[in-house]
Amino acid sequence: MRIFACLAAAAAVLTAPALAFQQRPPTEAELLLQNAPDEVWQEVDPENLLVIDLPSGPAIAELRPDFAPLHVERIKQLSRDGFYNGTIFHRVIDGFMAQGGDPTGTGTGGSTYPDLKGRFVTERGKLGNFIPVGRDDRASVIGFLGTMPIGAQTTALTEFLNTEAVGAWPLHCPEVLSMARAGDPDSANSQFFIMLADNRRSLDQQYTAWGRIIDGERNVRRINRGEPPERPTPILRMRVMSDLPAGEQKRVEVLRTDSETFKAWLQQTGNMTEDGFFPDACAVKVPVRIDDRIS
Repeated sequence: MRIFACLAAAAAVLTAPALAFQQRPPTEAELLLQNAPDEVWQEVDPENLLVIDLPSGPAIAELRPDFAPLHVERIKQLSRDGFYNGTIFHRVIDGFMAQGGDPTGTGTGGSTYPDLKGRFVTERGKLGNFIPVGRDDRASVIGFLGTMPIGAQTTALTEFLNTEAVGAWPLHCPEVLSMARAGDPDSANSQFFIMLADNRRSLDQQYTAWGRIIDGERNVRRINRGEPPERPTPILRMRVMSDLPAGEQKRVEVLRTDSETFKAWLQQTGNMTEDGFFPDACAVKVPVRIDDRIS
């Protein structure tokens, strides 16, 4: 009896922290999202969602054809061709990025499709859905296209530029997906990389970013490191959400970044100060709701 009592006491000690964690009251920011009206959530077209099946589980990426239409179309076409299935992440640098998409697994291969012209900066006026939110110490304007963090020049610069092309560019923050290339800026083909850390200084306006992981980040972090890794992590399958059987598709919604709810959430989480300054723009993960579950 004494042995059973000891075991019961030990079990109580082990489970107490878990129970305490489960019973933690929601934060003000969490309550804000839970109570937000449906109109502040914007459904993402399944045609612009990518499902990457990894050994540790799936990851879902939001695609941004409004910024990189040709690159998004290439990724979707190759995914539909089954091109990426079984390919490996051949170059994975901790604190930097995980690169894959090469059928040879060496970093020198590509598809039979022609190379793509780089799209590093876009005229801000052509990004109709871009909503300026604040600023940081590197960009005079910070905003978002869906979940994609964007830096931009202020429109006040039009008075000082030779053209009216005030620029905007994606930020190479963690979970952002971007096209790999050779020295030629127009040599992107099939290879891509997933950001594992903030590398804005070295990559912004140099590589074409086309999406961001919005679910399954833990599975991405489990990709084996190395150049090449001793045991490379494969892509089991890569599919467009709209191509999945109806029973496997997920309804994905993103919090509207032009809403007062988003601005209040930014301030309550400490991601933005009251005067619109982002201490760390890469730390902002725009809230996502998947099948009514807030991620």
